[in-house]
Amino acid sequence: MAAKIFIDAGHGGPDPGAVGNGVVEEDVNLDVARKLGGILEEAGYEVMLYRTTQDENVLPNKAADLRNRANMANDWGADYFISIHTNASTSPSATGFEQYVYQLGGEAEALAEDIARQFTGRLGSSDRGVFQQNFSVLRNSNMPAVLVELGYLTNPTEALNLNSSAWRSAAARAIADGIAAHVRP
Repeated sequence: MAAKIFIDAGHGGPDPGAVGNGVVEEDVNLDVARKLGGILEEAGYEVMLYRTTQDENVLPNKAADLRNRANMANDWGADYFISIHTNASTSPSATGFEQYVYQLGGEAEALAEDIARQFTGRLGSSDRGVFQQNFSVLRNSNMPAVLVELGYLTNPTEALNLNSSAWRSAAARAIADGIAAHVRP
């Protein structure tokens, strides 16, 4: 039986996420999530995406929507939950790739480390690390869950990358390879 990977393209619907330097977070997240899903399916994983369009499945109440993302993965019986996001900062010099898990020291952190090795090695991003955070999608998921922050759209250089379809494809490939290093299809 193939490993089941649930992919959450963060934000969407009434919540576009962060915006800056010509980048809209929900657009980047959705593109990377769809590309990641395709790569994983080709590799033999079973994949479910929370949304494949800007509005699909997105509930108007943000708290309810976040719970719905985790509930959908739980109900499907996902083995792993990956949430794709794009970071922002008040400082335009902030850069790098970072990830969040609900608790450090477990399988989610190990998966995050495998993803980080592939992502930073291939894309040249600095690795800001894996952090513990009480995000709803992490807390409410019954499986190892990782929230990735691809880079800072508030950084002019990283914004150029985030706006590049080729870079987003490379980012999806790196995340997929990190997943493959952790769990086989």
